[in-house]
Amino acid sequence: MKVRALPEGSWLRVVDCALPVGGLALIVLGWSAWPALTLGWTALGLAFFAWVAEAEGIPVPRPGRAPILNCGCWETPLAFTVRHRGRVLLFTREEDPEQGGWSAGYAVRQRPCGGRVDPRCELPLALESEWKLRGRAPVASLRFEHHERVCYVQRASLERALASAGI
Repeated sequence: MKVRALPEGSWLRVVDCALPVGGLALIVLGWSAWPALTLGWTALGLAFFAWVAEAEGIPVPRPGRAPILNCGCWETPLAFTVRHRGRVLLFTREEDPEQGGWSAGYAVRQRPCGGRVDPRCELPLALESEWKLRGRAPVASLRFEHHERVCYVQRASLERALASAGI
């Protein structure tokens, strides 16, 4: 018998459902045992608070994903910042003057160490910006997820994109 692997990112959706489904299962199956009921209601409460936080725009830790601050409200953002290994990286897409539309690659810039400035308020608009160009990453290699008002990028796709950019 041949076992098929889950498509990329499918296991992340399974993990997202584990807390509410597990909590509900504990409540239904353990209706006569106090520890199971307590754990079940706690799991459902945590799932509810995570949902409310994301509805308010507060990212919650999700396995295999990194929260991003995006600019541009499309499935694939025009620009976004992400924290990766202690660095703040800015991914931006420029206009494509030859074909029109947006380029097929992100320019990846890194903020120098130090400073407590919100990266959303300091996009590199001029060439003399503090953000240093580190490389270019293909747009197609990144996988984004949108949960309520919070956006995430899958860590595996981020690692691949940074590796292809030489970072």
